[in-house]
Amino acid sequence: MLQVAHIVAFGLATLGCLLAAWRVRRISHVETRYGLAGLLIFSAVWALGELTLFVDLPVAVTEVAYQVGLVAGLATVGAWLYFCSAYSGQSYHREPAFRRAALAVFLGISALKLTNPVHGLYFTAERVATPFPHTNIQLLELHLVATLLAYSLTAVGFYMLFQLFLESDIRTTGLAALVSLTGLPVVLNLLGFLVLPQLVASNYEPLGVAAFAIGALYLAEDTFESARWTAHRQVIDRIDEGIIVVDEDDIVRDFNTAARRLFPALEAEASFDDVTAERGVQAGGELEEPASWDGQAEILSFEQDGETQYYVLSETALTVGPHSVGRAVVTTDVTQVERQRRELRRQAEQLDGFAAAVAHELRNTLTIADANLTLIREALERGRVDEATEMVGTVGDANDRMTEIVGDLTTLAQLSQSVTDPSPLRFGPVAERAFGSVDTGDVTLRVEGDGRVRADETRVNELVKNATRLAVTLEASELVVGVREGGIRLQVGGGSLQLDDTEGLFEYGSAVPTSEAGMYGPNIRTLARAHGWEVSAERRRAGGIQVVIDGVSVDRLTTERPGDRIPE
Repeated sequence: MLQVAHIVAFGLATLGCLLAAWRVRRISHVETRYGLAGLLIFSAVWALGELTLFVDLPVAVTEVAYQVGLVAGLATVGAWLYFCSAYSGQSYHREPAFRRAALAVFLGISALKLTNPVHGLYFTAERVATPFPHTNIQLLELHLVATLLAYSLTAVGFYMLFQLFLESDIRTTGLAALVSLTGLPVVLNLLGFLVLPQLVASNYEPLGVAAFAIGALYLAEDTFESARWTAHRQVIDRIDEGIIVVDEDDIVRDFNTAARRLFPALEAEASFDDVTAERGVQAGGELEEPASWDGQAEILSFEQDGETQYYVLSETALTVGPHSVGRAVVTTDVTQVERQRRELRRQAEQLDGFAAAVAHELRNTLTIADANLTLIREALERGRVDEATEMVGTVGDANDRMTEIVGDLTTLAQLSQSVTDPSPLRFGPVAERAFGSVDTGDVTLRVEGDGRVRADETRVNELVKNATRLAVTLEASELVVGVREGGIRLQVGGGSLQLDDTEGLFEYGSAVPTSEAGMYGPNIRTLARAHGWEVSAERRRAGGIQVVIDGVSVDRLTTERPGDRIPE
């Protein structure tokens, strides 16, 4: 009966390890799968080698089978450490120095085991009849040294696993108990050696490995996988970039803390598109929808802590062999770099605009001067001094205008630098002071919807001045200004304006709406963009235009009086 129990136990261990090795292919993590598969296959060979001791075979045959089992048993130590390192998210199993040292130790000890018939220092084998017929193995000094080394290395693996279980955010009590089963055979070995002669096997470790593998892969598979992902998260949590792991169906499988800060709705098993849609990701800062992922890195922007943040989102395919299993989406904060890039682009566009404005005015001035010089020469030849003097004045006026424009552009170039320290200011009084500082002609000012905005007072003052000059040039009757939630409105009412191209109103050198007024619209946009605001214009049905400035930070709106509303 005792003999049958030993045969059945080691036979079941062999079969269990092989079945578990087949089941292990379901594990998604490649390195964990390789380590556990090696542990199971080597344990199956080890258990089979032990099993031959309990059947009626010649001693020479069982001795060879036992030696093969010993070598396989030693290999289980390396596979165990590889598995523990990979499963707990460590990188020891990838280190070339550790791998070379492990191979050297394995080959050295294996050589001692396989040459035992020569030196006879590892074990002796003989056929005995008690407590039942079997081949008895007497372990010697070299085996004890190798066993102490193997147990020490195995303990390192236990430490990595139990450290993972302690730090895991899931309940791993059952899985830890299964891992503990791999150490219980040591107790059986000691009992058999000290007090229970009925326990005749020299190594019961394959039984513990089989029990652990079957329990982990068949009874606690979900916990086994979840704990591995927890280990993986501990590694990626040390990375500053946000990392989201999704499968082929775009379902989130894992993520780190940095990604969770960016996407508060991020949860395992959630749809990746739903997560990005809930966060309001704007692809390229323009699209109000999740970005389409085509394997190319792209810059995304969204609001965070009241400011626009920019991130480069790139992805890396995750494969197992030739098969794709998903991808890792990596978010890298490039806010500072992207802001600098956009500022440089804005300044470059602005310099192009200034150059176009100067070129336009210079051409006009030279054209006027050239035409009038011809007329002056002809008038002098005919003795018409008064006409010549009048035309000299026209050339002088054109030159003065050119000088004024160059001076204005010089000042504007300084004011076009981005505002870095805006302060709250009452828009109405600033507008009134700016309006009163220029020649307003017959234009009147009306402030509707006053409030406090965060801006630079000098730039806002210049902005209203340019709006006033635009109204005067267009012979408008009234300039209406006001603050609304998130924006400022500047309405030029009346006049004989015929504006078909509203975008051209803000382009330097376009002479829109007129050649004389062609500088004021671009100046308004330049001063607004220095604050990070956006400007657009629209024609009014009642005549005139309305300039809309959006993106303004409004701290407080004053109470509007009845009728204080700029008509649309």
